[in-house]
Amino acid sequence: MEYVDTKKGTNLLMFRPIRDFVRICLFFGLVLALPAGPAAAAEGVQDLLPDSRAVRGSGLITAAWLGQPVRRYGHGVLGDRIEGGTLYARLTNGRTIGHRLDSRSVFEDLTVRLADLNGNGQDELIVVQSNLEKGSALAVFGLRAGRLQAIARTPWIGTRNRWLNPAGIADYNGDGVPEIAIVRTPHIGGTLQFWQLAGGELVAKGEQYGFSNHRIGSRIQDLSATLDWDSNGIVDLLLPEVGRRSLAIVTLSGGTARVLATLPMPAEVRGPLTLDAGGRTVRVPLENGEMVTVSPER
Repeated sequence: MEYVDTKKGTNLLMFRPIRDFVRICLFFGLVLALPAGPAAAAEGVQDLLPDSRAVRGSGLITAAWLGQPVRRYGHGVLGDRIEGGTLYARLTNGRTIGHRLDSRSVFEDLTVRLADLNGNGQDELIVVQSNLEKGSALAVFGLRAGRLQAIARTPWIGTRNRWLNPAGIADYNGDGVPEIAIVRTPHIGGTLQFWQLAGGELVAKGEQYGFSNHRIGSRIQDLSATLDWDSNGIVDLLLPEVGRRSLAIVTLSGGTARVLATLPMPAEVRGPLTLDAGGRTVRVPLENGEMVTVSPER
């Protein structure tokens, strides 16, 4: 496994995770148990962040995940004060590479998102990165010359302990290039923003105020769904409004973010939201234990 320093871009350590570590233990006469943990064992990866999961890819990157648990931030927005210190990717040749952050930031996320943002046929890795003084930003990493490198990042929110939650990745404005939807500060009057990777930068494509796709302290981040609500051939985003007592369908068609419809809920949205195989019906778990089903035909 290879770790890469974010500032210097140099290899800090390279080893074969199990075989070399066992040899070192035997050399020093140590007797150690090496439990991978149920989550890591299930995912078949090493050093998986607690309560997170690896995401599978179908291209050169076959899996991506967060690891190297660190406690240097202490925000606890996702239920504990353990965050990721390293972003990992496993390649088709079986090699695992990693990008380790410096001591001033963490990955404040539970799942890496894989998507081809620039149309070159190779997935980028999208994740929430938080600075210890400046709060969160959306960060995009990519495979460059065999290394994971930072490609682009939205501006930091600007204040410690201020977070954002990704909401979806799709071509929301119909221009043939995907946008990344995020909710900035979902716990204190969230702003839905759409960002597109262009020319090596993340460019803002639209925003709308008044959304919340996360309950503070919860590990459930998937409080949104992408579907073509108005059947115009361009997908829309369904997500809770502030207070999570209603769902809004937001479109970016035409280049401006606007709400197509609002659906009141009988209780606060808990999540995760799941889309059926046909892509037209969304299942919405609520905090009171109810399950609501919504669709354009409702």
